[in-house]
Amino acid sequence: MTDRTHRLLMTRTTVKGLLIAISASAFALGGCSKSDGAKEAVNEAGLEFRKVSIGDSTNSDSFASSAYTKAGELASAHAGSDGPYNEAAAVSVALSKLGLATLASGVASETETAAMHQSRIIRGHLSEWISMNAVAQASSNFEISDELKELQGLIKLRTADARDYSELFASLNSEIQNYQTQIEDLDAKSATERNESARFELQMTSVTATQAAQLAERVREHSLRADGYELEAVRVSGQVGQLLPGAHEIELQVKKATDQISLLNLSIDELKQRVVDSKADSAQARANAELAQSKLIELVDALEDFRQNTSIPASEKVISLIRQSLSASRDASKSSKASGAIAKASANESLASAYSRQSRGEAEMVSLYQSILSSGIPGNWQSKLDSHTATREELAESSREAFLNAASALRGARARGASGESMEAAAVRLDRLGGVEPEPEYTEEYESDEPDYDDTDYDDEDNDVEG
Repeated sequence: MTDRTHRLLMTRTTVKGLLIAISASAFALGGCSKSDGAKEAVNEAGLEFRKVSIGDSTNSDSFASSAYTKAGELASAHAGSDGPYNEAAAVSVALSKLGLATLASGVASETETAAMHQSRIIRGHLSEWISMNAVAQASSNFEISDELKELQGLIKLRTADARDYSELFASLNSEIQNYQTQIEDLDAKSATERNESARFELQMTSVTATQAAQLAERVREHSLRADGYELEAVRVSGQVGQLLPGAHEIELQVKKATDQISLLNLSIDELKQRVVDSKADSAQARANAELAQSKLIELVDALEDFRQNTSIPASEKVISLIRQSLSASRDASKSSKASGAIAKASANESLASAYSRQSRGEAEMVSLYQSILSSGIPGNWQSKLDSHTATREELAESSREAFLNAASALRGARARGASGESMEAAAVRLDRLGGVEPEPEYTEEYESDEPDYDDTDYDDEDNDVEG
């Protein structure tokens, strides 16, 4: 494994770069093998990884998923047995699972973002309840001095809410407009490609058979490009469809906040005038508060359901794939030990990130329940707060442990020279993420019956594997 490969791995590479780097080194470590089937499977798996690594940036996730899955299927039949290429096959399986986990991580991240938006909407209803409850109390008290100050503070609060929601709506609307622009551009590109395909197709009727065959290939190329643009337009349209409901709800929150500011100002005027119908106003405010409370409880239940049935399963899928990657990497324990160790380190770092993402989601739930509990809205909020707090801490601890496991796996590669220094620096970074600070003047020496590899032992790019 070259120093260039290690530098690539030690700078938080994307999975695409990781697939090329480790798979190449896995082949180099493979050496000679009597298993032609394992050798062929490893090489074919490598070709699948390269499709993703050097493919068109407009390729969909389904394209990458298909490549990762095929690579894993090709290599899995030969993984787990003795032999250099069998170990390389195990590394390929580990990488395929890690690639699939990365794709699944994108989905999990989207669900956490959606949950965050739902939490913000709930906070809007919480502010509404606080405002209406305060209005109800103020309207029933003819001594207005203290209530007047409180109402003015609530006006400031709802003004800030309106401003924040307006900014959020503007941001979402801008994102939607950008997607619409992308869709229009993709549609235009698709139409251009369709026109080019039709133009070449028309030419086929007036040329020789050989020329027609060449034109048919051109027709196919433009048709495929048009199909690709159309598929991308459909995907972007789906993203727009996901954003529109949230944007609409946020727009409603802006209107609600504005209406409530007007109501609060009206309440101040009524208090100053000591109107006789203050009790009626109080009753209406209480009804509004009850409505806001009912809606808040409904949305909280919906958020819990979303996290339980969407966010958590999405994260569990990521974690399951990563654990499969870790399991596969354990079979690379001899000639591909270094590649297996690096694959294991990368999988553990991905596992730590997955746990960390979940922990942040739980932290948002903790913050939300703390706000609800502090508001005084009746309900069993404390038990929910305790449950999410415990889950947050468990996930944070799992994340720290995975970071430390990633550091340990890197050191298990037994690298020396410049590669060893680069890997040790990465391990120290992972230790810090796991909450462990290195000793001053940190050094590590390895003693093993197995030979260590050095930067000069081989080169991924220049040496071929011979059977």
